Amino acid sequence: MTPHRLALTVLFAASALPHLAAEDSLKSFTPDKPGLRFVPSTPAPPSTTRGKTYPPAYVQAVNEVFRAFRTRDWERTLAALEKADKILPPTPMTLNTRGAIQIELRNFEEGARLCEEALKLDPKFYAARINLAEIPLVQGKYAESRRMFEKFLRDNPKDELVRFRIFLTLLLEKNYDDARRAIDQIPFPGDTPSYYYANAGWEFAHENADEAKKWLGRADWTFGPDKCAMFADSFYEIGWMKRAEVKKEEPAPQPAPSATAPLSLAPPAASASQQP
Repeated sequence: MTPHRLALTVLFAASALPHLAAEDSLKSFTPDKPGLRFVPSTPAPPSTTRGKTYPPAYVQAVNEVFRAFRTRDWERTLAALEKADKILPPTPMTLNTRGAIQIELRNFEEGARLCEEALKLDPKFYAARINLAEIPLVQGKYAESRRMFEKFLRDNPKDELVRFRIFLTLLLEKNYDDARRAIDQIPFPGDTPSYYYANAGWEFAHENADEAKKWLGRADWTFGPDKCAMFADSFYEIGWMKRAEVKKEEPAPQPAPSATAPLSLAPPAASASQQP
């Protein structure tokens, strides 16, 4: 039942950035916007920066990052990240995405380092904080992961995804009494599929696959596949569900960007270059 690899929080969607950026206010890549893969129960903490704009060339590069990561094409994702980092200095989003890839590749130390670099630019960046807590979970260090998630929950007591992750650490430890109590602490009805997936996980762990699939069907009907993705990924990696094969996409042609002065999304990394 030990997970080979759990889902990593990257916060991506093709619609996450405005295509014409000159008049759009800059906001952090937070998980509270419609259309993002990762949707917690409460909005993420505010970004350290506000009131800036994305240059169109950067919008194009980051949209390519999102598309490539969706297909798990790490080589293409890294190439798109290189392009983005030549337009703007590394941001929490790009650093966290690099970290997520390294964790997927089992390079845990480098993945943690990159997530920590993201947090230096934005200490409240949700995705990087979650990924750091996921590393020991991926490694089977359930108690360590749980301590990190519990600390996060004290700051964000309404976060349903974190409650689900805490439940999962208990379930994978076969601490069924505490796991059952953890399910009862997940709101129902809630803002995410947490309650449904926790019950599905309980049934899978007790070899009741038919009942588990009923819970999954209810979750998908209620919330749709996008909101279920972060929860389903955990089950793929544990082996309770089979991941559908995703075909790698060819990079879509992009129109030439209009001239817009690039502005940093967060305090720039010292070693990053910046081009107009």
